[in-house]
Amino acid sequence: MATAKRGGKKGGARGVARRAKAAPRVAARKPVVRKHPVVDPGNARDFSAALEEARLRQVAIERAKLEWEGTVDALAVMVCLVGREGQVMRANRVVEDWGLGAVSHTIGQHAHALLHRRCRRPNCPLKGFVTHALHSIRNGARTQFEVQERIGRRYLQITLRPLRTQILEVVEAGVPLAVLVATDLSALHHAREALERLNVSLEARVRVRTQALADANRDLRSEIARREQAEVNLRRSRNELAALSEQLIRAQEGERKRIAVELHDSVGQSLSAVKYTLERGLELFRQPQRGDPEPVLQLAVKRLQESAESIRAISMNLRPKILDDLGAASAVQWFCRDFAETYPHIRVTADLEISDREVPPALATVVYRCVQELLNNVAKHAGAKEVRVSLSSAEGTLHLQVRDDGIGVDKASADSRSRGSGLRNLRERAQLSGGQFSITRAPGRGTLAQFSWPVIPQAGRERPG
Repeated sequence: MATAKRGGKKGGARGVARRAKAAPRVAARKPVVRKHPVVDPGNARDFSAALEEARLRQVAIERAKLEWEGTVDALAVMVCLVGREGQVMRANRVVEDWGLGAVSHTIGQHAHALLHRRCRRPNCPLKGFVTHALHSIRNGARTQFEVQERIGRRYLQITLRPLRTQILEVVEAGVPLAVLVATDLSALHHAREALERLNVSLEARVRVRTQALADANRDLRSEIARREQAEVNLRRSRNELAALSEQLIRAQEGERKRIAVELHDSVGQSLSAVKYTLERGLELFRQPQRGDPEPVLQLAVKRLQESAESIRAISMNLRPKILDDLGAASAVQWFCRDFAETYPHIRVTADLEISDREVPPALATVVYRCVQELLNNVAKHAGAKEVRVSLSSAEGTLHLQVRDDGIGVDKASADSRSRGSGLRNLRERAQLSGGQFSITRAPGRGTLAQFSWPVIPQAGRERPG
């Protein structure tokens, strides 16, 4: 524009010269003397002062402008002045810090294009937000509009608010309409995400710890219950042991008394009779005239034979020799016959499906004592007329059953408990030998007692010679 002005001056001078040559000569005019107005020195000083004041005011304005621009550039947020159509009219240096381009290149760009440089979506939410906010501000809205948007690696909070100095009803095209402030919330967002991850991890750890504590509490309660039950079982075992010891002592004393009575009543009396018989026979030998001593000696022999039978019966009751010589099956068979002879009003049936070899030696005494105890209980308490003893083996298990048609265990239990604990002894015998014992009580229809022991099949065993 400065070059065009110089060309115009030259052309004007040439035109004046041509007009001067073409014009007719005229008489020379006298020079006109113009008088300059007289300037008052006081007014000149006031004018100079006014000029200096205006210059200083302009300098202050420029300084304030630079300071304000420096302050805005030093902010950590992006600040842009936006026109009525959304174009950026001014921006601070944060645009360059965020890698959105140079400040000079952002002037005139749309706010959406500045933030979403490669966005090609027709329905971009950010573009719709800017358009709606500016439309509302143009229509007189005085509120601010906010939205959060992730741009690249940054999480921004974008705020559009109208300028407070804007008071015109119709905003001119070159006047900013609103200010756009973009705040980087990336650190806050990352901190929130880290806090959420920490909360999730903490909640997971709390759940795991709570579950572990619940499991520990459950195990502790189970252990307490187990120990309480163990204490109850221990007290019961102690009571049973004390009762068993007392019964054992009573049984020993009873057995000694029984043996003593049998020896005194049978063997003792027989031996005393033999003694008197032998003394009488000796007297007859000394005095033959008083009679023949042979019948007396025969009577002595007979009584000695009876004493021997009594001693043999006592020995068999204590432990039958057949149990050691033959085995459990033969011993049970012998005891059933002896029991039937002792109690003729009870019919005894022995159903033995196995031989002596099929009963292990470790179970022979147990089987015999169980049969002996059960039959004695039947004779004492059941009031039965018939009893059946079964001994069999199936699938590696030895089975013993004793069934009677008596009054049943329930009615006989009170009487049996007053004399001892036969059922408990039977159960302990079974448990100590690795077996199981069960009893079926049917009042009025008899009792079924069952034993079972796991056994290993044996090819055979040698009988003691």
